[in-house]
Amino acid sequence: MDQKFISDDIDSISLHDCDISEFVFGDDIVLIFEDGFDVCAENPLNKTGRHKRTGKAAVVLKKGEFLSAEYPSYEEDNGSFVPAEKIEQSELSSLELEVYDIDSYENGVLTLSCYACNPKIDGAPFCRVRMSCAELLFCWNKFTDDAWFQEE
Repeated sequence: MDQKFISDDIDSISLHDCDISEFVFGDDIVLIFEDGFDVCAENPLNKTGRHKRTGKAAVVLKKGEFLSAEYPSYEEDNGSFVPAEKIEQSELSSLELEVYDIDSYENGVLTLSCYACNPKIDGAPFCRVRMSCAELLFCWNKFTDDAWFQEE
């Protein structure tokens, strides 16, 4: 996938409600978003003045490493996150993942909260995916529509 636009500005990218179509694991980890993601008007590569949705896009974790993924359970007494069931790296591409939020990107570690369609679990349970990288890049070729949060 050749990309015209490559941004490292995580603060002006929204993956909320965007589906990860595919994970590609190699020297880099590539998350493919077949239906794109949203680029805020503040992103230096977005010259439209509006929040925009991209066409097919990718998030590239340079020198990426899969750290963990799990379905959480919550301690009833304090609401803290406790891993309930691990998700293996090989399982990720078989899940339908919809990103809820970028929880954090600190010290080269990206943590995503997602909803995952898992045939073993009723509904679309919440999961967390953690990966490390030397550099995090958001890549796309064109804008196709306004972002879901663009006001008229």
